[in-house]
Amino acid sequence: MGVARGGSLDNAIVLDEHRILNNEELRYEDEFVRHKILDAIGDLYLIGHPIVGAYIAEKSGHALNNALLRKLLDDPSSFEISTFPENKAPQAYSQESQPLFF
Repeated sequence: MGVARGGSLDNAIVLDEHRILNNEELRYEDEFVRHKILDAIGDLYLIGHPIVGAYIAEKSGHALNNALLRKLLDDPSSFEISTFPENKAPQAYSQESQPLFF
């Protein structure tokens, strides 16, 4: 598709239908799952508001996540934008909350 033109065996994990083609070991046993989770978080972040809710997906990707957000935003009855009273927001939603470092 020409999407990963800068990708190579030196800077990406390359797969065929059955195995990893380059001889790199994964950093984590669940590295592919972690990548998918980070992709979904990034995709959902593009909505421009914190989401309070649950996200469950199977075999999702950028296109499916984008379609989900478009469908959600197309129907104003499917969401609600809420605000918290001053100084009453959970810490995770506070502008004063500290970033998390792992």
